[in-house]
Amino acid sequence: MSLVTPREARLGGLRAENSTELEPYHRIVDSAMIMSLSIGTMIIWLKRRLSKSAWVILTTMGMPDLKSFDRVAHVYDDTRGMPPEVVRSVTAGLLAALREVSAAPRLLEVGIGTGRIAVPLAAEGLRITGIDISSKMLAELREKRRDIDVLFAEAALPPFREATFDAVLFVHILHLVPDAEATVRAALPLVRSGGMMIRGQEERPPGSLDERLGDILQRTVRELCGIEMEGRERHARGEAAFERVVREYGARLERRRVAEWHRPMTARQVQDGLARKDMSGAWQIPDAAMPELLDRLAPLVEAVFGGMDVEAPAARAFDLHIARLP
Repeated sequence: MSLVTPREARLGGLRAENSTELEPYHRIVDSAMIMSLSIGTMIIWLKRRLSKSAWVILTTMGMPDLKSFDRVAHVYDDTRGMPPEVVRSVTAGLLAALREVSAAPRLLEVGIGTGRIAVPLAAEGLRITGIDISSKMLAELREKRRDIDVLFAEAALPPFREATFDAVLFVHILHLVPDAEATVRAALPLVRSGGMMIRGQEERPPGSLDERLGDILQRTVRELCGIEMEGRERHARGEAAFERVVREYGARLERRRVAEWHRPMTARQVQDGLARKDMSGAWQIPDAAMPELLDRLAPLVEAVFGGMDVEAPAARAFDLHIARLP
């Protein structure tokens, strides 16, 4: 792994020029030994090694609207998981694309999380490095595999030298970052000439069950709380930013559909997931408003399914948006 030196390091928008305070942080990420430690051990090691002022910088760095998934790390795979046959198809599709660049490609996944995409790829022998801002999500990944290099880093501030990777992968991350365009631009120099930028996306067709439920939720939250929930528009902005930046760079774009399936769900599961705030879109709903919101939603959601425990299939697909760089 090729990482920046202390002189080149940027931490949350700060530039560390010959900083002795920040240097230990970079020795950590440059050590293969550290990659085998638990997340908790890494944090303790950091706190002991860094001065008080450097620890404050490290733990408060970044922009205020970054979304850490610590709060849902324990249920993330259960609520976003794909059937085994779909995982195999997605993995095969990604491997086929990556091996068009190199027989032994090196991949960076931005927002690697629990490794739901990375772990199956690593099992096929792919060399993967990931960055994320959620220690609990990375701890879940570590429970699955310990041979994937992971670093704490913001998506828009990846701490690597230029031309380190054959490809960079984004899956369900660009709608979560404060500046999707800056995130994509920051990743471009990390890819070797002739490499790839890939955006993976789980799609819900127009008029699907997911879309109908989302419309009901948005409307009810607006009426009850006066809040405009983040919806499809934010996803669309992230997608547009990716396409705009890679086209400006001279990339050729291609879309590949690698899997289609149906996920069964019930009205009760929808209500229970909302009550737990499993999905990040629900985090902006005030806790005090949740009981009344669930009461208002119950008959509306039940009507969509025809009963609280009646299963209905939600159509899903997984697309790869591949940008081939010059």
